[in-house]
Amino acid sequence: MKTRRTHLDKLNTLLFGKDLRITEGEQYTEEREFDYTSYLPVEKYISPQEIPTEKAFFITDFGAVANDTGIDNAPAINACINACAENGGGFAVVSGGNYTAKTVELKSGVTLFVESESSIIAHESGEGFSAKALIYAKGCENIGITGGGTINGNGHLFGRKPLLDKNITEPDEVIDVIKMRRDNRAQLRFAHPAKYGRLAEMVGCKNIHINNIIFKDSAHWTCRLTRCENVKIENFIINNNRHVANTDGIDLMQTSNVEIRRCFLSCADDGIVLKNAIWEGCNGAMENVHVSDCEVISCTNAFKIGTETTYAIKNVLVENCKFYMTDLYPGTVSGISLESADGAEVADVTVRNIEMERCTCPIFIRLNNRNRAAVVDSYSASSIEFGVKSKSRGVDKKLFDMKGEMHDIKIENITAKDIEIPVIIAGFKQRGKTKRVKNVELKNIDLTYRNATEIVDRRLFIPEYAKVYPECWRFRNLPAYAIWARHAENVRIENFKCTPAPSAWRKERIFEDVI
Repeated sequence: MKTRRTHLDKLNTLLFGKDLRITEGEQYTEEREFDYTSYLPVEKYISPQEIPTEKAFFITDFGAVANDTGIDNAPAINACINACAENGGGFAVVSGGNYTAKTVELKSGVTLFVESESSIIAHESGEGFSAKALIYAKGCENIGITGGGTINGNGHLFGRKPLLDKNITEPDEVIDVIKMRRDNRAQLRFAHPAKYGRLAEMVGCKNIHINNIIFKDSAHWTCRLTRCENVKIENFIINNNRHVANTDGIDLMQTSNVEIRRCFLSCADDGIVLKNAIWEGCNGAMENVHVSDCEVISCTNAFKIGTETTYAIKNVLVENCKFYMTDLYPGTVSGISLESADGAEVADVTVRNIEMERCTCPIFIRLNNRNRAAVVDSYSASSIEFGVKSKSRGVDKKLFDMKGEMHDIKIENITAKDIEIPVIIAGFKQRGKTKRVKNVELKNIDLTYRNATEIVDRRLFIPEYAKVYPECWRFRNLPAYAIWARHAENVRIENFKCTPAPSAWRKERIFEDVI
């Protein structure tokens, strides 16, 4: 069992540390053991729901045919939705089986009601989806999705074969962050150009209610809300293939006044994530987001602010949640990840009463200056996620350069078991200027390391990583096991406990340039 890096290991780390990404090969459609979580508490979140009897329009009355994967039922479903909207709104009812479709478009005043044991399923061709989504709404008001049934994105059909032949379920004997990161990516199905897009997308909509519904097997970001207001998501399940790359759970983009409660999410990428970037169609601040009583299984970050962040994100409360990994290795990258990478102000964030298990890094707070808006636009930013390439560029590089701020963050009452790296709080130093994370309070924190040997990874210095994608794993095995902080101001710690790994060779706390 090797616990120290050789000179060759160190050279490989420096010269050949690029991200693994499979870019060749045909579509890989096999479903592997443990692609989906073995723990799926459907009864806890989803309840039987009677079909509406008033203002109800049935898709079968408009020609929809169940249980035939060769049919595109989108025209029939959309005709039903249009008729419902034209008659004052109500319910477009999906019942009696599984209906294959391409893009279904919601209209103002309409709730899509998918009966329990019924579903809308993405067409396997991946062709003909408008707006890169199975369910889409733009500029609508008073819309919803409910019924107790399933929206199925068939996401496992649109990736390439992973590097590894089977999923990893047992942890390594040694805690080695570099190997952890490589193992994570070696299990991913990176995009084939056939990938059609997201499971659900809503743009510029108001008064949205997603309740008592299952979203399954997305091909990309599962539930994306851009420039929306007054959103309520509750009694909601996302059950994705945990190895389809870029399958975030809930993505909020410049979406304010949001309540997310009693949700169960299992996905390959970030569970609940707040973003606000110009290349994603955002143009102003977002605020007032409340997340509570949720369970999140994520292969990356359970709750995250960032990475796409050019405009402000403020007034966020996350409470009474469980973040964990069930049956895969590596575990969740970060339980709580708060980032400003591209010029945004992230402020007034409170996270409290959280239980974590097998979250590699329990808390990651990161301010850096990737400034991605200068190098991408709305097409090139996501092109690689759909298996294609683009070199189109973004806005004037000075527009968001060095503008990022992170301040007034309170994290309290956190219990985390089987962690593998410390709490990280990091600002950055670039071009002779220091930008600090400010006013951070950590209170009542109880952390316990995984019972494993740690690799000895002593380095003369820790790079700033100011221009690159922010991720806790990038910092590797740090020289502190409880807290590592750099370029921060006014960090307050109260009742903080960390039980280290049995072979801990590191200091408990290291603070560099913290004032």
